[in-house]
Amino acid sequence: MSQTPLHIAQDFPPTSVEEWRRLVDKDLKGKPFTSLQSALEGGLTLQPLYSQADAGTATPPEPPGVAPFLRGTHALGLTEGGWLVCQEYSEPEVATAAEAIRVDLDRGVSGVWLRLGETQGVRVRNAADMERLLAHVPLSKTPVYLESEDPASTAALLLQATERTRSSRETLQGCLGVDPLGVLARTGALRSGLPAAFAEAAPLVTSTRKSSPGLRALLVSTRAYADAGATSVHELAWAIATGVEYLRGLERAGVSPEDAARSLQFSFSVGSQFFPEIAKLRAARLLWSKAVAASGGSPEAQAMALHARTAAATKSRRDPWVNILRSTSESFAAVIGGADSITTSPFDEAIGLPDEGSRRIARNTQLILRDESSLNRVADPAGGSYYIEQLTRDFARAAWTELRRIEALGGMAAALVQGDIARVLAETVAARNKAIRTRRLPIVGVSEFPHLDEQSVSRTPRSSEAASPAASGPEELRMTPLRPVRVAEAFESLRDASDRYLAAHGHRPRAFMANLGTVAEHTARAMWIANVLAAGGIDPLQHHGFTDVAQAASLIAASGAQLVVLSGPDAMYPEWVPALTAALKQQSGRIVAVAGRPGEHEAAFRAAGVDLFIYAGGDLFETLSSLHKQLGVS
Repeated sequence: MSQTPLHIAQDFPPTSVEEWRRLVDKDLKGKPFTSLQSALEGGLTLQPLYSQADAGTATPPEPPGVAPFLRGTHALGLTEGGWLVCQEYSEPEVATAAEAIRVDLDRGVSGVWLRLGETQGVRVRNAADMERLLAHVPLSKTPVYLESEDPASTAALLLQATERTRSSRETLQGCLGVDPLGVLARTGALRSGLPAAFAEAAPLVTSTRKSSPGLRALLVSTRAYADAGATSVHELAWAIATGVEYLRGLERAGVSPEDAARSLQFSFSVGSQFFPEIAKLRAARLLWSKAVAASGGSPEAQAMALHARTAAATKSRRDPWVNILRSTSESFAAVIGGADSITTSPFDEAIGLPDEGSRRIARNTQLILRDESSLNRVADPAGGSYYIEQLTRDFARAAWTELRRIEALGGMAAALVQGDIARVLAETVAARNKAIRTRRLPIVGVSEFPHLDEQSVSRTPRSSEAASPAASGPEELRMTPLRPVRVAEAFESLRDASDRYLAAHGHRPRAFMANLGTVAEHTARAMWIANVLAAGGIDPLQHHGFTDVAQAASLIAASGAQLVVLSGPDAMYPEWVPALTAALKQQSGRIVAVAGRPGEHEAAFRAAGVDLFIYAGGDLFETLSSLHKQLGVS
């Protein structure tokens, strides 16, 4: 190997952005430069290149540990001990959840996140139940976070259990989970109203600030919004708007913004867009610091306590093993974004209650990222990237604009009750569904590269019953609960229908793939069509090449397939499509589809009897749904 040093700076002189742009414009051959830009949900746009010029005259961000904490709330980042590996528990039975906690704490988990409630979590009814649930948790060194349908009651149960076990309240860490707007969004009701909720929370904030400084009383969770389809910009803006609402409400109840800010815990979902999610978490700390500073809070109070959880909306029931990759990417983004604690959801979360194996994979995902990939060894690894720094500023500006809109409506509570949040979510989900149905937003294992013969994963189902507070009062807030959605739901419904057809008929709905020309000529299009059909649960029966129309018609008749898809090179279509379609239409009940856009031949092909065309960019979900109806698939 040569030992001659490389002088890259001298050998490759610097190139300006203008020179790069001239070369790009040349390669685009008349296409607009905007064709290289990528649109993000929330109205943001990704550029193909970011450079020092994008930083402009912006002041370099403060180092980690310094307000406004864009680069993290710790001076050395998480290099000391890493982030908190936090596992989530929602098994209904106390004994089952307690055993899961014991196993996980023995094997590397360092924090416990408890979802509590009769319908959507662990059923803890009294202090004894809470004591049994936490029997294996050393409270003096293990942070415990609560997220509950009735947060005031469960917070009291945790404190009672602490006294019963003679644990020191001074050493408690975590969060009591008082999140009135989160409860309202999830359940549709806040039985005592918001002023009463703040009046009830105020003494809890005051007492925990004195007796348990490591325990935060209030929670701002974006779970309800992220699960219902919020964009990253909306999730960020609504989290800050909720935090601002809590600061004001607690101040009216006698708690200073300083103490209120120090008593708030934030929890964000992290979705599938890797770099934007990093920017979202960085922007969250920046915006919260600005909001607390405007309220009179000290620099120390401006530091956001930030928990991140891998998103539920991105997970699929079909080919659920792909969820392991999704959760790994989302956990990675949470680490790079500087989350203080992270929950990696088990890969079978969308199917039902996780088992020990899926919990093991979930916790080991974080342990590998920390102990083998050493992601905690660098403070703010994203810092200085022109791309991420600019994207962080873009997120902050867009979220601040949305925050101001929410404030103009009267705040987050008013936006929820008036239906504004639900309206925005409905618009977002509709736009996202359009991208999903056309596969501009592909879902691996579901709408893209589906596996029709996959072995199903069976789990105990979660309760789907909506939580409903028992009592109501004159100040009760009510709204329609936000409905959780998953991006894979539409195409999974087609697969579910295919499974029912299989159970009733002994085989799936079938399509005869009449591939024209040589293998080299039709393979690319035939494989694309086969994937589309499989995404709808339709079994593609491949046949490669025919000598003439009569032979093709005879083979198709023998197959018994009601649906026939003609696929091949465009040059063969004018001769083969009309003739073969005419022959097939003589066979009773035959449905004929053609792969690709028909162009100028559409009228002739339809006159010959072609029923539909399947092509990239079309509404493939609608096409497959239509085929289901024609094939008798319920």
